[in-house]
Amino acid sequence: MLCWGYNLIIWEEYAQKIPLNFRVSSHPHALISGKSGSGKSTAILFLIGKLMQVNEDIVLYILDFKNSEDFQFLNGYKYFYRGNNCIDGLREYYKSFSEAREKGINNKRHILIFDEYPSCINYFSMQDKLNKTKYSNEIQGIISELLMLGRGLNYGVWIIVQRPDSSLFNSGSRDNFMINLALGSLSKEHRTMIFAGEDIDSDRIYQKGEGVLLADGYPLFYVKFPLIENVQAWKNNILKALINKTGEP
Repeated sequence: MLCWGYNLIIWEEYAQKIPLNFRVSSHPHALISGKSGSGKSTAILFLIGKLMQVNEDIVLYILDFKNSEDFQFLNGYKYFYRGNNCIDGLREYYKSFSEAREKGINNKRHILIFDEYPSCINYFSMQDKLNKTKYSNEIQGIISELLMLGRGLNYGVWIIVQRPDSSLFNSGSRDNFMINLALGSLSKEHRTMIFAGEDIDSDRIYQKGEGVLLADGYPLFYVKFPLIENVQAWKNNILKALINKTGEP
């Protein structure tokens, strides 16, 4: 079970941290959205740390297109890709998935975390126009295939965006996310994109790290991610766990 933050309502009313736990096996794909300053970075760091505590073999790929300070501690880690190299990391992940699909079996769980996915699509779309390439279509095609077929082979995808526009995902593949997490205040359009039909309090004011979570098979939750007291120690533990799971930096 992976802890996806804590029940915000219970935290507010009773000062108790009740975790929102979901199985990685049944909920491997996640769409994480929110404006700048909503607390996405803290939430992602929290989730990666909790993911590393899951008692199973996990191969984690992290693609940081923005090349932010948030992931600098992973420099040198085998499956960490920055900036334009994110497309190479995506290709490597897809290669591993394709090999597993050909064999029809995969014993190790894989998770791909793609930060600033829309920025990556926009950048390569411009490059495609200038150089007559098709990188943006390749990226979207791979993500869509992973979303549609990855679960059965233990390949998950976490996509991090500011706005979860459907244009970012081919063939309606956005509907294949088992977890939709939106942090911070949501516009009416944002709510409609991923929480259509859900009764969300439009007047609620969210603090940093607070938002809305909807997981397949569960009711909608208001969620809160805690501040990490010792961020450097948390990062060190993540890196140590990653190296231990892969057997190499």
